[in-house]
Amino acid sequence: MFKFKDDISEEKPQLIIIPMVDVMLFLLAFFVLIAGSIIPGLAIKTNPPETTQRSNIQVKKEIVTVTIKENGSIYFGNKKVNLGQLRKFLKNAKVKNPHVSLAINADRNSKVQLLVNVMDAAQEAGINSIGLIAKERDENSR
Repeated sequence: MFKFKDDISEEKPQLIIIPMVDVMLFLLAFFVLIAGSIIPGLAIKTNPPETTQRSNIQVKKEIVTVTIKENGSIYFGNKKVNLGQLRKFLKNAKVKNPHVSLAINADRNSKVQLLVNVMDAAQEAGINSIGLIAKERDENSR
């Protein structure tokens, strides 16, 4: 029979963390990339009209946003609503904060009548500060 030499070493086991760090950095990068592609997808996409005027308004009020899509659907924040529900939400927003402003994010191809209906609902709720969201037109694209 073979007899192995008893090698009693005083070495303590070592924890090699470099492969663990590599795996953790890979996971971090993966989650950052996935989160970056999912979170913008949660916003309601519209194609707003363009303007050449730059707004320098410093708003110190609470702003609620109403989105009007091209297909005629209306969103209060991220919640899809009809005009009756919109009136209730706008009245509640006015009760919570008397200085509330309304920003309307309307698609450039949405119906003007729907835009007017949303503005009428805001007027009924007592909201007189109404703005339209538009993207700035590049001067070179004329």
